[in-house]
Amino acid sequence: MASFKMKAGAALVASAGLSAAVAVEPGWTTAALAAGTSSAVWWRYGRVGTRAAIDRWDRNAARHAGTASWWDLTRTSSAWAMRRKARVLRPSLAGAPVWRVWQTPITSVAVPLCTVGRRTVYTSVEESTLRVGIPGTGKTAELACRVLDAPGGAVVTSTATDLYDLTALVRTRSGPVTVFNPGGLGGLASTLRWSPLSGCEQPETAARRAADLVGPQTPGSEGERWASNGRRILAVLLHAAALGGYRMADVAGWVANPDAATPFVLAALKDSPQPEAMRTAARQMLGTNARTRDGVMLAITPAVAWTTLPTAAECGDVDPDDSWEITDLTDRAGTLYLLGDEDGTVGPLLSALVAEIAHQARRTAAARPGGRLDPALLLVLDEVALTCRTPLPQWMAELRKRNIGIHAACQGLAQLRQVWGADGAAMILNCAAAVLVYGGCKDAADLDLFARLAGDRDETVQTHDGDGRLSATSTRRVPVIGVPMLAGLPNFHAMLIRRGMPVALARTPIAWKRRAVRRAGRVARVVHEHPADQRATGAQPAATAPAAA
Repeated sequence: MASFKMKAGAALVASAGLSAAVAVEPGWTTAALAAGTSSAVWWRYGRVGTRAAIDRWDRNAARHAGTASWWDLTRTSSAWAMRRKARVLRPSLAGAPVWRVWQTPITSVAVPLCTVGRRTVYTSVEESTLRVGIPGTGKTAELACRVLDAPGGAVVTSTATDLYDLTALVRTRSGPVTVFNPGGLGGLASTLRWSPLSGCEQPETAARRAADLVGPQTPGSEGERWASNGRRILAVLLHAAALGGYRMADVAGWVANPDAATPFVLAALKDSPQPEAMRTAARQMLGTNARTRDGVMLAITPAVAWTTLPTAAECGDVDPDDSWEITDLTDRAGTLYLLGDEDGTVGPLLSALVAEIAHQARRTAAARPGGRLDPALLLVLDEVALTCRTPLPQWMAELRKRNIGIHAACQGLAQLRQVWGADGAAMILNCAAAVLVYGGCKDAADLDLFARLAGDRDETVQTHDGDGRLSATSTRRVPVIGVPMLAGLPNFHAMLIRRGMPVALARTPIAWKRRAVRRAGRVARVVHEHPADQRATGAQPAATAPAAA
């Protein structure tokens, strides 16, 4: 608003000077010229109210049929727009000269999300994005590019090995690659062992871990009431198990038989930092009436069901492994792949580990210059509703302040509502700086919602008489992108809803067409067929090399 007033004032002063200069020339011509100049300047710069802003918005939308213009993309999503925020996104550049800031690689401050025409659309490394689409439309191909372009560390979750196969060998060039595969997908060996009991000697850690294992429930539902009580009981059980040297299999046994667990739990809690308070809570929770207790234990059961799977127990029901630290991600640009199963049995274990990483990364960032990680940490969460049942709505709103960007993908908004409820799903959608809506959706409510977000445009309708001659024209309002067009988008195409600009039809990148991925695939094949050539090619061992794209 202030800038418009300054421009208007300067222009009016200039026009006043012109009027004074031509006033010495008699006649109506010079007076009309001065008056016309003043009116034009006022119309262009002086109308700074709400109505004028809406008029300008409408005229711009009409010129581009309600879609993003060249200037919209430049202003919000270009490399120039991203580099303007470089000193905030990279605190190490705070005192750097301008030339160095503008020579910084764009991928260190921004993520190349998609292309609109020939323009690349960027989002900053702190911004969260959401992808909505059915399987096979191109979400995984685009998410793999997010892993490849990560400027620092990356945490990758998925229910398949696709992302690992496409990106792991390339990511070894930037930092250590670690695999946590409790579901045993693809026969891929886990190189990380982590127990949810790690750190639960402290009551606050046990409470946080219990909430992560149980996960979110639909607010106000009967399940949420049982889950709320279950989190409190599970926190006491985890605390007791950590103090007594037990394992997660023992916790699962206590959940199945609380009567037999009571003496073991009470004995272990003697060493608690708050022994009397914790023992009192344990007696109250485990000694309640059988019907209520059984209902609460039933709500806890899915959180510990993974202990019955041999592959999950091998890497999750173990003594804490101190060989991996958060600095592998924050300081060494490492990549951690967490692979789940299709039915979500190991989902609580993955969710607890991702939540622990986010917690440690947030604490690490708070102690860094500017309160941010430099470079940023990316959480690439494929099939987020199955592999990462965490406080995602709150994360998408808050983690950006610490340079922790979230790139999530789901198969539909109904999947988000099923886990986080209607309000949580709406918050996830609202907090995403960019949303990619792929084709193939058949949910009428979702399609109508996205079509309404795209807005309307004016369409000229011509009327012809019986002889085919044009007799009249009229204007009607139609959707910018109709429901049939949105549902029928081809693969690797999506509707882009970007903060600060109208919608656009975009093409999303395909990871296996990138040169680095194709070369990594060739190297993997050479290593697999000729193990003796490992030293010559500099490749990883065949057991950890990804399959060819």
